Amino acid sequence: MTSGKYFNKGVKSLDSPDMGHVVRETPDKIIVFGGKDERYDIPISEVQQVGANVLIGRTLEEIVKRYKVSREEPLPTSRVDPWSSPSREPLPTSRVDPWSSPSSRIDLGTYERQYPKTLFNKGVRAKNEDHVGHIMKETDDKIVVFGDSNYRFDIPKSRIIAVGMNVILGMDFPEIFKYQVDKNAPLPTGESVEKLKDEAYPEGYHGPKEYEDKSKLVYPKDDKQNQSHN
Repeated sequence: MTSGKYFNKGVKSLDSPDMGHVVRETPDKIIVFGGKDERYDIPISEVQQVGANVLIGRTLEEIVKRYKVSREEPLPTSRVDPWSSPSREPLPTSRVDPWSSPSSRIDLGTYERQYPKTLFNKGVRAKNEDHVGHIMKETDDKIVVFGDSNYRFDIPKSRIIAVGMNVILGMDFPEIFKYQVDKNAPLPTGESVEKLKDEAYPEGYHGPKEYEDKSKLVYPKDDKQNQSHN
């Protein structure tokens, strides 16, 4: 799989040298967290230049008007959003690609059977309801949370007191800062933080990380199956 080139980079607009950093990269957009609880879901087509930072070809005002979203919204992921379709069809044994036809999508009950007890992608709140961030990685004993101001927290699951639409921690700031780590530090599993970018791409994806036509990016793993459609 070809590596993405935006994940974890700083982001600039035409008139702002520091509007945040990329916390997630998908085939068609980058998710940017800024200061003061800001979040922007920006199409890759708006990227003007990529180097040490990602330059967006618009002013900050334009980006805010077009692409600012609530930090509370779920982050894009390669897993199917269970609320995207009323379909009740059984979930296939392999992971479903995110642009599959409506007949392949699933409802919440089916999703929960496929991904039992997962905390991945949930929002995280402090005991006093302050927003902490989103879970980017879950291990047997920790959650990796990306939050405001380029913060990352590797928090033991033992500090979780409730799980619903969000994960609630049994502590508030500044105690949460006890679990702050460098955003580029290895994951608790020992893997590079770059491993997180793979979650944004379907299991069968072999195309480029940028796209013109989504239908041309996801290919069957089985070459014989691909040939049978030609």
